[in-house]
Amino acid sequence: MYKNASCGCHIAHILSEKDTTIVITGVQTQSDPHTGKNFLAYKIRVADVETKHRYSEFDSLQKALGRLHPTLIVPPIPEKHSLVDYATLQARVKDDLPMVEKRKRMLQSFLNRVAKHPELGEEHIFHLFLENGVTWSDVLHSPPFSLLPKNPLQMVVSKELSHHPSKHYNAILSSSLMPIPSPTYILKTPDARFEESEKFTFRIANYMRNNLDKNQRRVIRRLGELANDYAELGAVYNGFSLNESGEVANAIEKIGQAVDASYTETARMVTTLEGEVAEPIQEHSQFANIIKQVLKFRHMKHAQVEMIEGSLESKKETLETLQEMERQSRRLEEAISRERTIGSNAMDIDEINAPPNEPSEASLQRNQPTRSWSNPVRMINAVGYSIQSMIDVNPEATRRNQIGKTKDAIDMVNRSRLGSIANRKAV
Repeated sequence: MYKNASCGCHIAHILSEKDTTIVITGVQTQSDPHTGKNFLAYKIRVADVETKHRYSEFDSLQKALGRLHPTLIVPPIPEKHSLVDYATLQARVKDDLPMVEKRKRMLQSFLNRVAKHPELGEEHIFHLFLENGVTWSDVLHSPPFSLLPKNPLQMVVSKELSHHPSKHYNAILSSSLMPIPSPTYILKTPDARFEESEKFTFRIANYMRNNLDKNQRRVIRRLGELANDYAELGAVYNGFSLNESGEVANAIEKIGQAVDASYTETARMVTTLEGEVAEPIQEHSQFANIIKQVLKFRHMKHAQVEMIEGSLESKKETLETLQEMERQSRRLEEAISRERTIGSNAMDIDEINAPPNEPSEASLQRNQPTRSWSNPVRMINAVGYSIQSMIDVNPEATRRNQIGKTKDAIDMVNRSRLGSIANRKAV
């Protein structure tokens, strides 16, 4: 089912044509065959192709594109109703015409923004969403989604490293050797450019969501309540006019008509504000939050690179220690071999290491009276074999095996470091 960016499918050809626009033509109430509950399906038309999708499928498409492209700013869709909304509206939430029209506008804007995006518009998953006769749930459970790692930090996001349908998966990045940083990780060498961008974006996102968006929602809600009050007041004045006669009745009726006109104009103003002010503010608030998530992903990628470099240095130090132990072991073996071959006249390690024409500590000790364990090589030999028999049957093979594993780990971590650096640059 999955194809690459230049898939050449029917929808791709349609979208490649100039001035192609995706239109949501209407809404249809359908019944879920599994639960029996009704839902709204939005009719989508692009050229001669028509299909239908419910809101939850738009939501899954937006999230799927975000998972496939964590470094891109995926356009937002209208927000879901809160649990409070469903608790208070329940029966009429799907019949709320202004809400349905708002979703139609924003979902249509979402589809056209994705279609015009240079990378998202070429994604075959998006083409399948617009294709007729495609079961969306099957798409979500097939490649490339089935190949995505659970952690996005294990994904390949660099174009240089991805050339096939499973491009988003990399065995090296998914290795248990690769560290996964925590969200609270503090960068050791932060990039000043992105540091300023993060601070500015976080500040804007928080301001828009916690201040501007909330305030405009409150204003529009109060204006809507005012329009409803005008409607009720106009009905009261019209009722009063029926109980009076003559000029009084005419005056009350005119007041009622003025109040009705105020209701009409206020309701029209609320509709205009929702379309021209509220929706753009909500979209910009969502965009700011999406940019915030992308910057967080870049922060985590940068932190992962630093942790990989730290792990690489640690493993190099471990390798140096093991190799030094191997060198010392070989020197010790050579000394022990000479001791066994020559006997009491053999030179020990101190004599091997001693500078020319300078008596070693061992040669000075040989001039002293002989004692039990007077030769340190013999004592080390005895102690070494005793410890060897207790701890490890073959410590040399174990040590060399550790050296080999450490070299393999260094190679894997180094390749992961290069891949992670390329991924960080792609963000």
